[in-house]
Amino acid sequence: MLRDDLDLDRLGADLAELGGSEHWALQRSFEDGIVGEESDVDWKVLSLRAPRGDLRRTDPGGPGLDWFHDTPLMAKAPYLAEILAGLGTELRSVRLMALAPGVSVEEHSDNPIGLPYGYLRLHIPLVTNPGAVLVVDGAEHRWQPGTLWYADFDRPHSVRNTGDRVRIHLVADCATNDNLLALFPDSFRAGLPSSDIAFYRPVLPLTRSELAEFSCRFAVPFTFMEWGLAVEDDPETDLAAEVTGEDGALVLRVDGRAPVELLHLGAGEFRLLGWSEERLLRFDLFGETPQVELSTRRGRRRQVVVRQARPLTTV
Repeated sequence: MLRDDLDLDRLGADLAELGGSEHWALQRSFEDGIVGEESDVDWKVLSLRAPRGDLRRTDPGGPGLDWFHDTPLMAKAPYLAEILAGLGTELRSVRLMALAPGVSVEEHSDNPIGLPYGYLRLHIPLVTNPGAVLVVDGAEHRWQPGTLWYADFDRPHSVRNTGDRVRIHLVADCATNDNLLALFPDSFRAGLPSSDIAFYRPVLPLTRSELAEFSCRFAVPFTFMEWGLAVEDDPETDLAAEVTGEDGALVLRVDGRAPVELLHLGAGEFRLLGWSEERLLRFDLFGETPQVELSTRRGRRRQVVVRQARPLTTV
């Protein structure tokens, strides 16, 4: 538990303002730039923050060209917005998620989510009942309104609602930084190796001349474009890739894959828009042997593959 002092009356007022919205819709997945089909489970979503601020996006988003923005509904939930702002970190998707009575979600893992990957999934229970149960690693949890919770959803977990009332949680995906970790109990942080945490670094915008200087062609390992998999050095599966400046941004285009904007972290290192530092590219284009380093990490375990590159401009 990260907080147990949330105001029940103000939470209720926000939910009353949002609950009757016509924008509730079934949850969708997101994979390689494509929003998937609606879930066959009665688990409805109301988006408060989404890619492009689009109310229709009930998926959590992922690598691509779309920045996350508040939807118009966030303004109707001032207390929830205040709580989220108090986290002091970058937010990805923020959704109200309503699990209908009699519905269960089979055991699964939300990969890659967690401290080793660079962003966390937090919950604020809004409506519950004794039959609404979250099971993580075999342990049952019945979180109550007025609280803010973290769980390691990279671990096997399931949800069931055997009660006669809907279960509604606010679910927020948050970047890992010092402000967020300060909410964790001292006992938890004391035993947490900092080297196992993928902290977010601020984005450093590139100048127009730098956009041209980092433009290049190279080969990308297939596994680097499979979100959540560790990169492997298997040249036979490489995909052709090109990085170019487009409308003031650096964009990675890989054969057969959706384009992704690259965000500069300094010294020629980039993460993917909509993703954490779990997956990085580092461009070394200015020596005798231009190359790109592609890396993935899970905590302190890091795998790196290097590919030669061909700059598209003369530096």
